[in-house]
Amino acid sequence: MKNNMKKFLRVAAIAAYIMTNAVCQMFAGDPPDLNQYLKKATTWKFTTLNKDVPVNIYFGGGKIGSEGDEVIIYMKNIAWERIGQESDLSILSDYLSKNFIVITIDFGNDKLAISPNFDKDLFQIFRAIYGYKTESLLTGLNLIAKEFRCFFLPEGYRVDTNLVYWDIQKYGAYGTLDYILKSYNEDIVPKLPGLKPAKFPKDMVDRFGKPFDFTVKMDIVYPSQAKKKIPTVVYSAWQAARNPNGEPIGYLPHFAGFTTRGYAYVIMGHCYNPCVVHFFHYLKFSLDEWDGFACYTAAMRYLNKYSDMYSLDTKHIGMLGNSKGEYAVTRLSDPHHEGGKEIKPFKGYPEGSPEPQPWEGYPSDIAVGYQSMGMGLFETQYITKDYAPTIVACGENEQDMISKKAHPAFVKRLEEYDDNYINLFMEGLGHIVAHGYDKKLGVDRYQLVHDFFDRYLKVEDKIPPAVLLVSPCDSMENVSPDAKIVIDLAPVIDSESIFSGKGIVIKKTKSNKMVEGDWKASHGGTRYCFTPSHVLNKDEQYSIAITTKVKDTAGTHLAHEKTTYFKVTAE
Repeated sequence: MKNNMKKFLRVAAIAAYIMTNAVCQMFAGDPPDLNQYLKKATTWKFTTLNKDVPVNIYFGGGKIGSEGDEVIIYMKNIAWERIGQESDLSILSDYLSKNFIVITIDFGNDKLAISPNFDKDLFQIFRAIYGYKTESLLTGLNLIAKEFRCFFLPEGYRVDTNLVYWDIQKYGAYGTLDYILKSYNEDIVPKLPGLKPAKFPKDMVDRFGKPFDFTVKMDIVYPSQAKKKIPTVVYSAWQAARNPNGEPIGYLPHFAGFTTRGYAYVIMGHCYNPCVVHFFHYLKFSLDEWDGFACYTAAMRYLNKYSDMYSLDTKHIGMLGNSKGEYAVTRLSDPHHEGGKEIKPFKGYPEGSPEPQPWEGYPSDIAVGYQSMGMGLFETQYITKDYAPTIVACGENEQDMISKKAHPAFVKRLEEYDDNYINLFMEGLGHIVAHGYDKKLGVDRYQLVHDFFDRYLKVEDKIPPAVLLVSPCDSMENVSPDAKIVIDLAPVIDSESIFSGKGIVIKKTKSNKMVEGDWKASHGGTRYCFTPSHVLNKDEQYSIAITTKVKDTAGTHLAHEKTTYFKVTAE
């Protein structure tokens, strides 16, 4: 009887192992060595692919952190070339040993599993991890995802977190520590019973009684053991926690999209008053006026110093900053910023810092930027005639001080210098990064951001020029007879392909007769404005054909002709 029972138990154990392995293999082609860490095998409906995609959730079994554990979403068999050559097993085993919650998604080499096609679905998974408007993917697993530290990694990628690139105590301007100390005693201590005033900076403690952390950090998502260096997108974070995808209540799939299209991704911490990081947000939240320039240039020098380690093509770095994150983009977009100064010093203190700035000798340039609705809008003195190509965005519903004053003033300065920029005034949006379809502009704002960055960062790929904006936009009616036709493209265009080569043709739709007029280039050779020789006919439909004759200054032609239509008002 005992022998039969032992035999039964052995068979049952083997069967259980086989079933577990089979389930894992059925749902996602993950290495069998990970089976022991498998907590859940399920699927997720990708609406853009119109199918269920296998999802596995793993955890190494260590002690769960007091604030939860960081999450990795590891995307496999997607429709692009694998850049990082390190094996999946090596990468995933390492993160499981470090107490990350690891989620694998196997797309089965579906040709539609590519950005920006499925970016919205990726963000829905991010939301599901945190149970936003749906049951959490982690329900019943006794796992807690740390808010909102979730990293999307294409296969072969890694993420290095909490990398210190600047230290306020060492590199902050003289007077910074006294400012923080005063803020601590006046703005924090009175609101928290039991918290004692501090006499010196070293006496300040966080909500857990630990000494203040004065460092500023970043996270780097990068291809491991890559065969080549790749362009890099830096997110100038506005949240103290450096959330890689913002928060579930918002909408920020942009960076998951960039990484799935061959970019490295850096989440750069803001130069916050540490009181905000350790306690709560309040008016004296930022040190940008006194320390921001030193802090953010140090971040770029750090990336240049360690570019080989992370396979970063530092000649092609783009930066995106909204709200508190904008100021960094404003300053670094000036190609002559090296040797620059802060907005102002602390009164009564000498210039300089206790120690020389870190990573000296390395450049701190960016090649392209996106900036919106932050302090940088008020600092137009840093705009130059050769400012980096820039998208300047503002939500229609943003507060008047920004939408009606600061944003227009910033755009005016760019216009005066004839800089290469796109003014993206976003219908129906507020204080948020560009996304969604804009009816007034006739454009997918999300696609525009990616098209713009690609043309200035993927230079070596020689991708075809992009048509960003057309005015009047497609299908627009009641257009004024005096209207001019404006086309925004990227990158810089060979003007002769439009002026002499007739790369853009405007016609009357009914008669197919070409409209005569004059072209003028502006915005550094990226905007082309057509003024008809005669006013447009009332109640007439016109076509705008942007043909493959259009080419950029490197000689790369537009891949496909783009034709739009508009109709002049009948009155």
